Amino acid sequence: MAYFHAKSLLAAFAVSAGLSVFTSTYERSITPLFASVPTGKYLPHVLYGTVALTFIVPRLTTSRASIALAVFCLLAPITSYRLGAYAARFRDPIKGPLTTHVMVLAPVVFAGASIIRNHVEVSDFLLSALCILCLDISDDNVFFVLGSIHSITWAYMRLKESTVMKSGKGKISSVLFRVIAPAVLLPLLFLIVPSLRSPTLPHPLVGQYSSPSYPLRILSSIHSITGIVVVGELLPPPPSQDITSAHSFRFLRASHSLLGGVWIGSKVMTMNDALPMVDEQGTPLGDSIYSAFVLQEAARLVDSAPHIQTRENALIIGLGAGISASAFTRHNMSTTVVEIDPAVYDASRRFFGLPDLGQDRVFLEDARKWVKNRKSSIDWSSSPTMYDIIVHDCFSGGGVPGHIFTLEFWEDLKTIMSPEGVLAVNFAGKLGSDASRAVLVTLKKAFRQCRAFHDALEHMSDEQLRAEFINMVFFCSMSPRPLNFRPAVEGDFLNSYMRRHILSSLPEREVNLTQITGSLAPASEDLYVLTDKRNMLDEWQHDEALEHWKLMREVLPDIVWETY
Repeated sequence: MAYFHAKSLLAAFAVSAGLSVFTSTYERSITPLFASVPTGKYLPHVLYGTVALTFIVPRLTTSRASIALAVFCLLAPITSYRLGAYAARFRDPIKGPLTTHVMVLAPVVFAGASIIRNHVEVSDFLLSALCILCLDISDDNVFFVLGSIHSITWAYMRLKESTVMKSGKGKISSVLFRVIAPAVLLPLLFLIVPSLRSPTLPHPLVGQYSSPSYPLRILSSIHSITGIVVVGELLPPPPSQDITSAHSFRFLRASHSLLGGVWIGSKVMTMNDALPMVDEQGTPLGDSIYSAFVLQEAARLVDSAPHIQTRENALIIGLGAGISASAFTRHNMSTTVVEIDPAVYDASRRFFGLPDLGQDRVFLEDARKWVKNRKSSIDWSSSPTMYDIIVHDCFSGGGVPGHIFTLEFWEDLKTIMSPEGVLAVNFAGKLGSDASRAVLVTLKKAFRQCRAFHDALEHMSDEQLRAEFINMVFFCSMSPRPLNFRPAVEGDFLNSYMRRHILSSLPEREVNLTQITGSLAPASEDLYVLTDKRNMLDEWQHDEALEHWKLMREVLPDIVWETY
């Protein structure tokens, strides 16, 4: 009796493990369509609600649940993409992913929960087969393996119930036709029928992909640490297509967030007829499509210390397309990069003109760990590298990672800055939000002084600044001297019209810090200081992440977000 009880527990554990793998794979597969915050907002509610449903409505028999799981898992690559893409077009970051969860995830959870509640034996094959899911395989293959496992499990259960297994009677051919053949042919069907395969691109993408219905070309697409990292181009539309959206630019995308981009083709323009930058293949590249990355370069213009003629060492935390890093190297600054995702670094090198910085100046790891290690190395180094400029730009997917915005992180970062060093922190959100307030209050707690500037290309009134989702760059310093910016000169522009426009208009871009903090009393400011033990930044960013998702859907057409 104890043997069968233990076997039932193992069976329940195996099915639970399979559901966990399916859920995490499903969540990862639709994040490029909805971003992480909208995807995860109601996913636990769907999971718990579906499990509770098995206690209310009649649950499936084990045989029916097994074949249902096989079909649902095998269909998951196409249903999760098709339903998700369709739901996303309604521009609702709540209802879109919720609808997809209910239609794709809930049936799988219900069938799996039914098996667990039935307390039946599931073949030992299920337990052993789940072990291969520990391998690093693609999402589509995970769905296929899970579907195949449940198809074979269904066949095993049917064979146990058949008269052939019980009494040895019956025709072998009948069993083959009714049980074994469907269990084998069902997974095989999804391998040989192209229309049943996932509509997404292979990862990694071999060669280039051109959309048959839109002037969109994908140069690279790969699964990586921060999600699916895509490099694409929106090309000029042919005369026959009535397309009014922006075109002739190359973009870098991670999941549902743009990390940067540059103009290409006819949009490549330089001052003084200078030669443009080029990518690895020699393709000319124009200005950044985002002005925030150029605004960060204003750190070079800080002249708080007149005795400092040049700033020699720059540190970039969060590389993106490498716009600021490339600019600093062109200004003959020794530039170090810390970037958590190797695929992002590879894309910036291959497609966005980032020069070779040298192996000793590229660190592909989490910035919190890197800064702590670099701080420790200062104690025993006789001549440690101190950074004159640090650019901190880690915004992605509608938010920033909270652990590198805490007071403890800024304190560690200060130890590797020169006494007159300047920190530039990019943050996107609304001026008066709790998230923006917390970032500024924490920075002011760590540094002597800070100033903020917005990156809008056109003039914005105070009312517009408060209402819009905007990019801000905070400039902070420990210098006792005022944080002043000298006027930009032609040498600062690197023959770029964008740089001339942004760097020459700094005074009009300044944001009054009280617009961010409001009438916050000094005693109340401590409530907004982000620390390792008290950090509400991730939670405070949720609403803004939903708004950022909608904004991104307006910036680029749906097909761009649906092609990865």
